[in-house]
Amino acid sequence: MAKANNVPTIVLIVLSVLLSGCAGTSSEEIQGCMDEVAQNYDEGATLDDDSCSYLDTDGDGVFDHLEVPGCVDEGATNYDSSATDDDGSCAYPPASQYSTAWSEVGMDKPCQCSDGSNYSVWHRDASQTHVVLYFQGGGACWNDFTCVVPGGTYKTNTGEWDDPTPSTQENSNAGGIFNFANHDNPLVDYSFIFVPYCSGDIHVGNNNVTYEHGEVQHRGHLNAMSGYELMKSMYPNAEEIFVTGSSAGSIPATLYAMKSAMDYPDASVSAFNDATGGLVSLETIDLDTLWSINETMSDFSLDGVVSFNNLSSADLVIVPAMQNLGIKFARYDNAYDNTMRYFNGLLDNPPFDYNEQIRISENEIEEAGVDISGFIAPGDGHTILGNSGFYELEVEGHSFLEWFTSFVEGGQPEDVHCTDDCNLNPDGSTV
Repeated sequence: MAKANNVPTIVLIVLSVLLSGCAGTSSEEIQGCMDEVAQNYDEGATLDDDSCSYLDTDGDGVFDHLEVPGCVDEGATNYDSSATDDDGSCAYPPASQYSTAWSEVGMDKPCQCSDGSNYSVWHRDASQTHVVLYFQGGGACWNDFTCVVPGGTYKTNTGEWDDPTPSTQENSNAGGIFNFANHDNPLVDYSFIFVPYCSGDIHVGNNNVTYEHGEVQHRGHLNAMSGYELMKSMYPNAEEIFVTGSSAGSIPATLYAMKSAMDYPDASVSAFNDATGGLVSLETIDLDTLWSINETMSDFSLDGVVSFNNLSSADLVIVPAMQNLGIKFARYDNAYDNTMRYFNGLLDNPPFDYNEQIRISENEIEEAGVDISGFIAPGDGHTILGNSGFYELEVEGHSFLEWFTSFVEGGQPEDVHCTDDCNLNPDGSTV
């Protein structure tokens, strides 16, 4: 009987030893994060405890193990096929095969700014056969109010601040056509002649006038011609010449396109107007006399043909087109361009619908038998060639960049006109 009573005791002792061994094995496991890509990876852990945490490398608010930082653009030189989240490290081959640097070329007197200071032209040397001639904008002045210094409605001098190089270029849409690091720029390999503006006479005057606040040197024509002559001397074999300008610089663009076509009879010449489609002068001011335009037009063989006292943007296209020189024309406008509406008021023009005037002008051009491509964007913005809108703007499903590129490459793209909400700005505000 005694032996029988000892059996349960022996069984309990054996079970206790076995259970004690199991408990000892469990206490030797090291819990922690075992995912090597986690920021808290524990190389000594033997048991994953679901504590892994991850960096949000792309700032999208998602923290997971799938985020592998690196360059995800296959077009970049440092593309990482294993990367899942772009970390901004992508590097690209140069967009242009040429230098992107600009140089300043000082011009001798009588070239000068409105305040009598020295005048310079900027130049970017690239293709020897493809050239852009660009005229800068910057207001205008013709009376005591508009010609006051400081505080007038025009730019009075030039300097290093006119350097067209955008402050940001790489991986950026800044600078429009002047961004030579942007692969989408259709003019990236063109040489550029950049004609600054500081004369208050839309680049066509040659006179000095004394106003209430002092004398103004309206020498825009001499300055502009110096830029044109620089182009001729540097690029005598140009095959493609793209003449353009923004705001006040847009006005003489077609005249210099005509002159280019005459001096380069074998070249293809295009003229692009940026933001002057609703321009009108209605004999409220004698600009011809004030700026001596009657004399300067002789350099275009247009003396007595064009009067800036009674002029519209249509005239500045039709007259050059009638010379039958094969020039291609296109233009861009905002339907309710606030800057142009302001200057129309300063000219004492009667109030009119600016959007309607742009379309009237374009119809006049086409009724004269001249092909022109027009792009009218909504809102009250002003100009497009020098800003990010050049790459980003879309109007009713149409990309401005694609439309402009088609024109540069020899096409005559269909008109793109806003039809709905032409008074709506990109920020949602209305004109």
